[in-house]
Amino acid sequence: MDKEKAKKAAELAEKELQKEEEQKQIDLIKKAIKQTLEAVKTKEKERTKLNKEIKTLKQDIDNIRAGRLDLIAERQEKDEEAKRTSVIEVVKEVHHHHYHDRWYEPYWIKLNEPYWTTYTNCGNAITDTVGDYTVYNASDDLVSTATVNCSIAKGASAGTYKLDSGDCVTLT
Repeated sequence: MDKEKAKKAAELAEKELQKEEEQKQIDLIKKAIKQTLEAVKTKEKERTKLNKEIKTLKQDIDNIRAGRLDLIAERQEKDEEAKRTSVIEVVKEVHHHHYHDRWYEPYWIKLNEPYWTTYTNCGNAITDTVGDYTVYNASDDLVSTATVNCSIAKGASAGTYKLDSGDCVTLT
């Protein structure tokens, strides 16, 4: 009888070890699935953010091509995220005289970091002779800014652009 009991005890112990091993495998699979779902959720959030940024950038291009700097300025005034996403910052300049045609209303445009080129150790601020293009000094880093109106923006947007990646994009 002792042999019989020992045999049954060994079988029970073996089944218990097998169950424990299966449970470890199940736990591992569940952990892998959970982590995969977490990664998917994180990537979906990133994609949503990137899609919004791409939409903002495309709107900027469309607005410039339509000569609607006012729409970019309005969007950037209302949405801080749009302002951070845009390559340019557009602000309507305030003058004492009023323009009756939005095409000629002046807008101050500045390339946002990191899109502008940095020139170091160039000395003090420079304004060109016409006075509509300014380069100012902040800690010996110079930034390009200009006053542009909607008419100029619309007319200047057409052309073929060679991107840093080597791709060429034509806007008409």
